[in-house]
Amino acid sequence: MSPYGTGTSKWSEGTLNPTSYQSSKGNITVHHLNITNCPASLVEYLHGVFETELEMGNTYPQEGPIGVAGFTSYFFQADVFIGIAYLPNSTNGVIPTDLEQARSGREWKDCVAGAYYVKPNYPGRSSHICNAGFISFLHYAPLLGYRGSVFNLVYKNNLASLAIWDRLGFQRAGLIPGAGRLKKPDGSGEEYVDAIIFYKSFVQASAPLNFE
Repeated sequence: MSPYGTGTSKWSEGTLNPTSYQSSKGNITVHHLNITNCPASLVEYLHGVFETELEMGNTYPQEGPIGVAGFTSYFFQADVFIGIAYLPNSTNGVIPTDLEQARSGREWKDCVAGAYYVKPNYPGRSSHICNAGFISFLHYAPLLGYRGSVFNLVYKNNLASLAIWDRLGFQRAGLIPGAGRLKKPDGSGEEYVDAIIFYKSFVQASAPLNFE
């Protein structure tokens, strides 16, 4: 299975309970979904956000537009987690356990704090190694049964992502020269950018590697 949208869908049996966090965006609840129980309007909103990111052309390897069907095949191929910034006043101070309760009738753009997927990075006998879309998956991925995670392409110009994975204890497991044909920030064309492969075990500490 590829992390970029080809292969058979794999959804976990059952749904993990929501979790609650305090962040710079306020009170956040994270909800476990898949394409069978995610509201169509939320899928459309997330698709629009993703298309905007692809248009920028310097973070994801896909070239847009990919359409709603293409986005669904990529992002909703397995488990998805949605962070909702909820309003304590609207829930009487109770942490919401339901997506719509957390939403409280607002537009998705006004309450979605983030979204990410967790899916197998490889097929069959290596499907216990996951790929994911954002950092708080470190809480959920082991609960879904994954034993480790690989990020195949983290472009070297994405300094924020590099800092996050390093800080979270991921190992730099490899370097792919010229892996990305990305748009230049100044809009003057495209350039080839190296990418780093990151790995983290969920079952044991590993000796650090020293790829740059």
